[in-house]
Amino acid sequence: MKLRIEREALLKGVGRTLGVVDRRGPMPILSHFLLEAAESQVTIAATDLEVSFRGVYPAQVEEGGALSLPAHYFHNLVKEMPGDFLDLAAGGKSNLQIQVGESRYQLLGLPADQFPPLPEIGDQAMAEVESKLLREMIDKTIFSVSMDDLQYHLSGIFWEKVEDLQLRLVSTDGHRLTLIQRELPESEQFAIEDGILIPRKGVAEISRLLAEVDKVSLGLSKKSLALKADQEFLFIRLLEKKFPDYRRIIPESFAFRFRVNRRALYETIKRISLLSTERFRGIIFNLGHDQLEVNFQNPEVGEGWELLPLTLAKGDASQLPIQVGFNARYFLEPLAAMEGEEVLLELNDKDRPCRLMDGADPNYFGIIMPMSL
Repeated sequence: MKLRIEREALLKGVGRTLGVVDRRGPMPILSHFLLEAAESQVTIAATDLEVSFRGVYPAQVEEGGALSLPAHYFHNLVKEMPGDFLDLAAGGKSNLQIQVGESRYQLLGLPADQFPPLPEIGDQAMAEVESKLLREMIDKTIFSVSMDDLQYHLSGIFWEKVEDLQLRLVSTDGHRLTLIQRELPESEQFAIEDGILIPRKGVAEISRLLAEVDKVSLGLSKKSLALKADQEFLFIRLLEKKFPDYRRIIPESFAFRFRVNRRALYETIKRISLLSTERFRGIIFNLGHDQLEVNFQNPEVGEGWELLPLTLAKGDASQLPIQVGFNARYFLEPLAAMEGEEVLLELNDKDRPCRLMDGADPNYFGIIMPMSL
């Protein structure tokens, strides 16, 4: 293998692999990316057997060939090298020589035939969707995906089509749930029937890809989701565990509804939670008909108390105040993602889940379980 390639194109392709490769797993080949040269292009690919990436980039290929290289070492080296073009040449024992000007490096690789086979886009229908809209949906739900690997069925975002052209994304970690729904007219061919469960790592890689393209094509096979953007492809193996029936978690009605300024509530909770520790991170809401008292006590650090105005939009004022405890982070993350000037806080009592809804977007809300006081 011998070729010349633009440095920025090489960095882009290898950079895409950094979030895919598995650096800590038992298989060394999974920490490598595959570099394959043929005709006037190079193919860069990576996989951890759950998420796979493949990209095609132009190059001046003098001699074809393939080998696998350690992704992070290669990327860090190329990022610091000068010049606009790099000369790459395969040496003996799967080594790669990298040269630009008077700078020369040799990187130890592995044979290409050790690299696992990658998925391919078959004959499934592809639906082209707006990247910005899909990325918004992911970014507004990914924070409530479970980080506990033992909760395998909660370690991803559930994608579901509702009605005809509506796409709904739902995530939960067992303590809170986040739901967003948007109209995707282009998704008519994206048939996901009973819904699909995309793993946390796969969702993060999808979001990174969407950030750099205007549109992306989605396709679905029995076991994986495929995305195509120009000459870059991402394949995500679907989680096979069944996502819980999230509709049972969402209360059918609420006795009380409060309106409160989103930014003021966010900043109040953020300040008061600065005193939290691993053992003490619960905040207490005292909800009145016209004001919200937020307080926090941590015997290891100190205490805080703040007051901000709110409006009772629904409910019997004579039954107020209501005192209820929450994990501060479960409010901070959705409040940061919401965009309306106001949010709606709905609840029944101190023991049942509340709903936090964007006042400007009824199709985006979080369900939050209270903490014991």
